[in-house]
Amino acid sequence: MAVDAEAVMEIGDYCYIADASLVCSARITLGAHVWVAGGVTIVDSDFHPITPAARLVDTIALSPIGDRQRRPPIEVLPVVIEDDVWIGYNATILKGVRVGAGAAIAPGALVNRDVPPGTYVAGNPARPVEPEAT
Repeated sequence: MAVDAEAVMEIGDYCYIADASLVCSARITLGAHVWVAGGVTIVDSDFHPITPAARLVDTIALSPIGDRQRRPPIEVLPVVIEDDVWIGYNATILKGVRVGAGAAIAPGALVNRDVPPGTYVAGNPARPVEPEAT
């Protein structure tokens, strides 16, 4: 886990977090009884500008001769994982996403939009699917 100095990482009761990467610039919230499998990534920012021109300005600002105060703005949006959520191996949850209570994220899914409560999502980008019977 990596949490910026002014950021808040909130983890509810009885959570299980395996070998996962949670990187927080502002706020990441995990409710109670959340299961996070190995290889999962949860981030609340892209940590760099999106447009090529802004990335170049950012690279110069971060260089040894640059001025970090001249970094372009970087979008940061909180991530909320509600209670009783299961996140499968190697899934990625991006900035601004809310995962509703009781939802499940399939292994390898890329979640870039909200997941309604009780929904199973899979794919890249993640979409609701019917879970396979085992």
